[in-house]
Amino acid sequence: MQRHSFAPQSGQVLPLAMVLLVAVAATVFYLFNSGQLVQEKLRLTNTADAVAYSAGVFEARVLNYDAYTNRAIIANQIAIGQAVGLASWSKYMGTAADNIGPYLYLIPYVGAALKAAMDYVASIMDVFTPALAATLPMHDAAIQALALSQQVMHGPGDSVALANRLVVMRRVAGENDPEAVVDPIPISDDFSGFTRDYSTREDRRRMGQLVHDSRESFLRSRNWDFGLVILCNGIQLRKRGSTELIDLVDGWKSMDTLSAHRYRIRRWRCRRSETPIGYGTAFSQDGLADSAYTYSGSRTRNPRASSRADSSDGIASGFDPAPATLGGGAIPTFRELSDQALSMDDPVTGLTIRVTKTAGTQRFSGGSSIIQPQGRLDLYDGALSGNQSAALSRVEVFFERPDAGNARHPGRTELGSLFNPYWQVRLAPVSAAERAQAQARQGSLQLQ
Repeated sequence: MQRHSFAPQSGQVLPLAMVLLVAVAATVFYLFNSGQLVQEKLRLTNTADAVAYSAGVFEARVLNYDAYTNRAIIANQIAIGQAVGLASWSKYMGTAADNIGPYLYLIPYVGAALKAAMDYVASIMDVFTPALAATLPMHDAAIQALALSQQVMHGPGDSVALANRLVVMRRVAGENDPEAVVDPIPISDDFSGFTRDYSTREDRRRMGQLVHDSRESFLRSRNWDFGLVILCNGIQLRKRGSTELIDLVDGWKSMDTLSAHRYRIRRWRCRRSETPIGYGTAFSQDGLADSAYTYSGSRTRNPRASSRADSSDGIASGFDPAPATLGGGAIPTFRELSDQALSMDDPVTGLTIRVTKTAGTQRFSGGSSIIQPQGRLDLYDGALSGNQSAALSRVEVFFERPDAGNARHPGRTELGSLFNPYWQVRLAPVSAAERAQAQARQGSLQLQ
C-alpha cells in the first residue's frame, strides 16, 4: 500500500471573515436602526391620531353644548309663555267671577253660596297672578345667562374655542409623547365657519318659529262654546283666548275673553249683541305690537270683551307695568349652524392636524441613540428630511341620532342643527391635497 503525505497548507480566512463580519454587523445595525425608526414613526402616528380625535371630541362637545343651551332657552321661553297664559286666564276668571256674582243672588237657595264661591275665586286669582309675574324675571335671566354662555364659549370669531382646542391638542400630545409638537395652524380647518351668531331680527325668528310650534294646547287655544241658537233666537256663551309669541321674536302676550251673545230678530234681520262677562290679558313686556293677532278669535268673536281686556281693567295684577326683565321674554342672540352648513345634506366639519418630532428626540442612530454610525455604516443612519418626522391625521364631527337614523319615525331623516345634541366624532382619511400642503409647508418630510 502506498502512502501519501500531505504538506501543511496556509490560507487567507481572516480577511474573508472580517469582510463577512462587517456585512453581518451592517445588516444587524440596519435592522435594529430600521426597527427603532419604525417604532418612532408608529408612536408619532398614534400621537397624531390621539390629538386629532381629542380635538374632534372638543368640537363635538362645543356643538352639543350649544344644542343643550338652545334647548334650555326654548324651555325657558315656553315657561314664560305658560306664566303669561296662566296670568291672563286667571285675570279672566277673576273678572268673570266679579261680573257674574251679582246675578247669582237670583238663584234660589244656593245663590248666596255661589256668590261667596265666586268672590273666593276672584281673591285667589288676585294673589296668583303676581306670583306668576314674579317668575318672569327668573326665566328671562336664565335665558340671558344661557345666551351669554354661548358667546363666552366661542368668543369673537370662534377665537376662544380655537384657543381652547389648541390647548387640548397640546396636552394630549404631551401625554402621548412629550417630545411631539402640534402645529398651531392646522393643515385644514373649517370649524370657525361652521356656526355663527343668529343676532338679527330675521335670524332670531328661526328659534322663535320653533318655540311657537312647541306650544302646547293650552297656549294655542282656550276656546269653548255653550248654548243653543235656533232660528236666530237664543243665547250662546263664547270663550276665546290664546298665548302668542309676538312676531316670533319680541315677547309674549296672552288674552282670554268670555262673552254672552244674544241672538234675536229685529226689523226682519237676525241681530246679535255681545255682553262681556270675563276678560284678562298679560304680557312679558309693555308695548308689544300685537294688532295683527286675534288670540284664537277673541278679537273677532268677542270684540267688546277684547277691548276691555286691552284696557287697564283687564291687565292681570303684577303685569301693569310688565315685570322688569333684561330681555322682556324676547328671543335672544343664539348660536346655530352657518348658512353654508345648513345647506349641506349631511353637515360635517373637518380638521386635519400635523404633529412633528425632531430627529434629536428620536431613539435611532440618526437621533438620540448612543450608538452612532461610523465610516461606511453611516449609510444606514436613517437621516430624516428636514431633520424631523411628521404625521398627519384627520377628524370629522358629524350629526347622527343615536337611535340608528331616527327609528321612532321611519322614513324621516333629521337634519343636523344646533337644536339637538347628537354631534359625534370619527377619524377620516387624509386627502392627497392635504398631504401635498403638509409637504409644501416644510419641504419633503416623511409624512405618516
